[in-house]
Amino acid sequence: MYYTTVKNPRRHLTLSFAAALLALAAVRVSPATAQEGSADGAPPAEDARVVGQRAQAQFENFRRENLPGNRSPSPKSCQESVGLMCYWYDEDSPAPAPEHPTVTAARERLLERLATLAKRSPADNWISGQRVRYLNEAGRHEDALAVAQECEAFGWWCDALEGFALHALRRYPEAESAYMKALGAMSVRERCTWRDITPFLDDDTRRAYIRTTCGDDQREKYEDRVWWFARTRYGMPGNDSRTEHYSRLVYIEFLREAPSAFRSEFDDAEHEILLRFGWPVAWGRGQDRPVQPGEPRSSAINVVGIEATPAHRLIPPYYVLANPAVSDSIQWAVQLPPVVARYHPPYAKKIAMLEHQQALFRRGDTALVVLAYDVSKVKLMKGARLHASLTLTPGIKPSATQTIVTDAPARGTMTVRAPWGPLLMSAEIAADSASVLARARYGIRPPFGVGARVILSDLLFYKPYGSFPTNVEDVLPHAIPTQRVRSREPLGVYWEAYNTNPAGERMTISLTVVPETEESRGLLGRALRLSRESQPVSLTIEDMSALASTMSPRAVQVDISTLKAGDYLVQLEISVAGQYVIRADRRLVVTGQ
Repeated sequence: MYYTTVKNPRRHLTLSFAAALLALAAVRVSPATAQEGSADGAPPAEDARVVGQRAQAQFENFRRENLPGNRSPSPKSCQESVGLMCYWYDEDSPAPAPEHPTVTAARERLLERLATLAKRSPADNWISGQRVRYLNEAGRHEDALAVAQECEAFGWWCDALEGFALHALRRYPEAESAYMKALGAMSVRERCTWRDITPFLDDDTRRAYIRTTCGDDQREKYEDRVWWFARTRYGMPGNDSRTEHYSRLVYIEFLREAPSAFRSEFDDAEHEILLRFGWPVAWGRGQDRPVQPGEPRSSAINVVGIEATPAHRLIPPYYVLANPAVSDSIQWAVQLPPVVARYHPPYAKKIAMLEHQQALFRRGDTALVVLAYDVSKVKLMKGARLHASLTLTPGIKPSATQTIVTDAPARGTMTVRAPWGPLLMSAEIAADSASVLARARYGIRPPFGVGARVILSDLLFYKPYGSFPTNVEDVLPHAIPTQRVRSREPLGVYWEAYNTNPAGERMTISLTVVPETEESRGLLGRALRLSRESQPVSLTIEDMSALASTMSPRAVQVDISTLKAGDYLVQLEISVAGQYVIRADRRLVVTGQ
C-alpha cells in the first residue's frame, strides 16, 4: 500500500506551507544541525515538551529531505481518495529502498534527546508517547516496552502505550489485557470512540452495527463477535486483529501534537487512512511538484507512505458474519472485495491454501470432525517447526472447541468435537519462523437427512491397507490428506449410518463415481441416473445393518483405474425400508497414472 499527498497541488500547497512554518522546514537541516545545543537543547527553564517538539520537527524535516526515491501514481490511478490522500494497494511493487544511515543516526539522537527530557518531565504523556513511537519505528520493541512500563502519565495513556509495545512484540494476550485496562479507565465517550468499528465495515455490516448505540450491551457483543471472527489464526492465543485496531488508535494519538513524515498537518484524511490501513513501515519520495514562487522547496516534496504487504482484509464480509457456519472458503478469501480495511499479520506474510480432507461424524449430540492434512509440498514450510490447530465454532457466538498440536508433522490427522449441527471449521498449519500460514476455513454441515430415521455421515477417503476399518479410529492413520488421487491407486471410502435398527435391517448400498458437471453439482439424483447410463465406476451391495448398535460403520474399496484424469463426485445412496433414499457425496480429483 502506498499513499501520497499530491492529489490537489493548490490545496496541498496551503497546508504544506503552514506545516513548514511550524516545523521550521524552510531550509535543509543536517543531522549535526538538528542536534546542536546544550544537553537537552534548551535552557533549563524551557518546557521539556516544547524542546522535544522542536527536536522532533527538525528530525522529521531531515528525514523528509533524505527520503529514497519511490514511484507514485497519478491522481487518476488512485484506488481510493480520502481528502488529499491517494491510496492504492500493490503487492507486486519492489521492496522499499532502505533508510539512509544518516536518518537512522538522526533518529537515535532524537531518542537520546527525548530520554533526557523524560527525566525532566517523567509524567509528560507526549514525551513518553514519542519515545515509544520512535523506538518502535527503529525496531527496538523491548526498549519501547520498557519505556511504556516506566510511564508515569495520568489516566489510561500508560496502559495504552504498554498495549502498543506488547502488540509490536506479538505478545497479543498481554496486549489485550493492557488495552482492556486502558479502556476501563476511559470515560464512556472515549471508550465508545475506541471500540467503534464503523470505519472497517462494508455497507451491509455497517447497517446492522448502527442499529445499536454507544454503551448498549448489544453493541459491545456485536463488536466482540466481529473481532472474534476477524482473526487470521483461531489457533493462536489472543486477538491480534483487535489489538492492531487499538494500536492504530495509539499511533493516531502520537500524531495529534507531532508531525508525521508527510508534509501536511495531521488531518481527518490521514486519520482515516491510518485507521483503515495502518501506519507506514517505510517512506519514499515520489516525483516532486514544481516549486511555486515564494514557496519553501520542502513543501513540494511528494511523500509516499509504504505499508507492509501482503495486507489482508481486516473484517470478513457481512454474509460471513451473519452466519459463519454456512460460509464457503471463497467468502473467507483475504482479498475478497470490497476491501474496506487491511491488516498485515506479521506471522502470516504468506497465506496458502491448506491441502486437506475433512469429514463430519455423529456421536450422539456431538459432532466429531476428522481432518487429514499435508503441507509437505509448501516450500517455505519445509524443515520449519509447525503449529497445527483445528477449531470448530457452532452458530454465530464467539466460542469454539479446538485441538492444538505443537511440533506437528508436515502430514497428519487431527480430530475435534463440537455440538452437533452446522459448524464453522478453521484448520490452520503455521510455520512461525517463515511467517507462513496454510489455512482452510469454511462452514460444514451434516449430510441432508430431514425427516429420515437413518442418516449418513460424510464420506472419508482412505488408502486401503489390507483390511476393512470397523470404526473411524481405524481409518485415521490411513486417511488421505487430500481429495486428489491417482487413478492407478485403489480408493477406500468409509462412512457411518446412524439410527439403524439394532436388531438388524436390510440396506441397499450404491456407490457411484460420476464426472462432475454443472448438473451433477445441483441435481444429485439426475446425475446418478445419467452416470449409470454412461457406465461409470459403480457398485451395489445388499447389506445388513450392525447388530446390537444403532450405528453401522461401513467401508468399500473402489477400483478407479479406468477413470480418466478429471473432476468427479463419489456418490453414495442407501435405501432402507420405510424412508426415502438417503445420500452423501464427496468431490474427487483424479490425476494421471
